[in-house]
Amino acid sequence: MASKKKQTSSSKRPTRKKTAAKSSRTTTAKKKQKKTASRRSKTKPKRDPLAPRPVTTGKGPSPAEIGDSLVDMFNRGLLHEIEERWWSPKITSIEGMGQAWDGRPAVDGKNQWWSQTNRMVAGSAEGPYVGATGFAVKFHLEVEEVATGRRTIMDEVGVYTVKDGKIVQEEFMYGAPPAPSA
Repeated sequence: MASKKKQTSSSKRPTRKKTAAKSSRTTTAKKKQKKTASRRSKTKPKRDPLAPRPVTTGKGPSPAEIGDSLVDMFNRGLLHEIEERWWSPKITSIEGMGQAWDGRPAVDGKNQWWSQTNRMVAGSAEGPYVGATGFAVKFHLEVEEVATGRRTIMDEVGVYTVKDGKIVQEEFMYGAPPAPSA
């Protein structure tokens, strides 16, 4: 009799384990189906790859507003105020000769070096020329080299990229080689 109980009880145990394992697999499969269905409902429909997509600069003032302000402030000689008001702490400044400075401390250092070696005699800005992600400004400058007193008249275009109401990148593009003024 004892041997029959062992056989009966041992044969029941694997059955219970299989049932529990099967139940666990079924539950796991149902959870996966719910997750997949949930992902599908959150997934945006595929867009036509040939269709245009909207472009935004995020929250805050628009490129037009920042551009208008920058041109106005430049023409009033408020250069430092432009930086304080509109530059992102993570700004990148790119010069036409192929050099870039990343972050406010580096860009401040570049500007400090420039103002120690040059003096702006006169300058004007026109624009802004506004795009979806930023704006451009045309600058006309008369600059005097501090060490030599040599004056140069130059035109350059500043292209500014805006994100969340701040300038995150400025790139300066030069016109024809500057001509010394008489």
